[in-house]
Amino acid sequence: MSRRGTIAWMEWGAIALTVVGVAIVVLQLNSYSKFRARFPPGLTIARVDVGGLTEEEASHRVSAVYASEVDLYYQGERIPLNPADVEYSLELDTMLQTAAEQRDAQKFWPGFWSFLWNGPIEVEPVELQSSFTQRRLQANLARIAATRDAPPEPPVPVPATLDFQPGSPGYSMNIEASQPLVEAALHSPADRQATLVVDLQNPPAPTLDTLGRLIESHLSDFDGIYSVFVIDLATGETLAIDHDVAYSGMSIVKVPIVVETFRTLDRQPTIEETKLLTQTVIESGNFTANLLLDVIAGEDNGLLGAEKVTQTMWRLGLVNTFIAVPYEEDLPGTYSTPANLRTDINTQPDPKMQTTPEDMGLLLEMIYQCAAGGGSLVAAYPGQITPDECQLMLEMMNQNRIGSLIEAGVPEGTSVAHKHGWTAETHGDAGLVIGPSRDYVLVEYMHSPGWLEWQVSSPLMADVSRATWNFFEFES
Repeated sequence: MSRRGTIAWMEWGAIALTVVGVAIVVLQLNSYSKFRARFPPGLTIARVDVGGLTEEEASHRVSAVYASEVDLYYQGERIPLNPADVEYSLELDTMLQTAAEQRDAQKFWPGFWSFLWNGPIEVEPVELQSSFTQRRLQANLARIAATRDAPPEPPVPVPATLDFQPGSPGYSMNIEASQPLVEAALHSPADRQATLVVDLQNPPAPTLDTLGRLIESHLSDFDGIYSVFVIDLATGETLAIDHDVAYSGMSIVKVPIVVETFRTLDRQPTIEETKLLTQTVIESGNFTANLLLDVIAGEDNGLLGAEKVTQTMWRLGLVNTFIAVPYEEDLPGTYSTPANLRTDINTQPDPKMQTTPEDMGLLLEMIYQCAAGGGSLVAAYPGQITPDECQLMLEMMNQNRIGSLIEAGVPEGTSVAHKHGWTAETHGDAGLVIGPSRDYVLVEYMHSPGWLEWQVSSPLMADVSRATWNFFEFES
């Protein structure tokens, strides 16, 4: 080929290459134009990848993600929540506009050059902008709680064993703690689930009302009148079953005599006085009780001593307790009290000395508090009765061992500071029990007109004591 031909071919080749190059550029520019019409790679709106999508496509994708159900879990149970139920709304127009501004901020030719060489495009994520109605969310959570929360079941009395069957725990949604977890799920494109916070509620301990139901059930077949008065010495709460019925004072009102003796003495009891006190409390001596009334009177005058005992009881608020006449003395004398003026219940109490279960229970509580340095006894008679004297009273009553009534219902070796008493028709026991868990007062009386069999009353009163012990020592 000649030189001229060679040059011609080279010229045509250059032209062809130029044409091809221009075509390639045109094609790339066309591709780049289409590329610029979509969101750049790596761009996210509300943490949803919208790179390469048109605005319409991005809108559909983001909307679909945030319109999907949120799975709530209540103790493993799945409960779907539709975002529409809480009026969840996306600020789509605002977010799309922010995304479009990032796309359009790319300069054409530098961007085209980066496109040709597959260079990176710097973008900033578009943050989620949304809203929902707090009130609607709270209402939905409350609805879930209302249908799934379960209160704890209280203990149930067991009449066969005089004990209590433990209750069962309950559970309830903690709406305040659950709400931010649900909100986080509503705002998340991927982790659209929340485990609701459910608080476990331990079963309650039995209440004194529960104890009362157990006692009344157990004594329901007793053909007579019974009264029970209990004080929780830790809380001051009481159980009162016909607590304000007037009963014969019997030997139980020797407790007021002992209290008044210590109040009267401004010194330590002599050996003889100590002997009178212990024989009155432990041996339940009527003769020694009358001698203590003389000590209280300061002379050989049991009636005056009895009057002083009565006045002290009334000053302490124990208005249904009195001793009008010393033990076994055939003299007239009585007092009217709110208890013995009742017409609905009548135990035919001894007109010469009476009390109520409540009065004796409260007096034992006062002695207990006095031994600890406080209470009504100390407040009413400052300097006249001391904690040491009250402690000595309790020690004396703790030596009153008969092996039945309240004692028979508690474990052997338990401290029971008590005073019992009985007549042909009425049996009673008033005691202060020192337990491993809690200390308490228990006073119980039983009455049957004409004659009350010991074989009937003794086991029943022991059963009441056992039920009361089981209540205060209950472990859930």
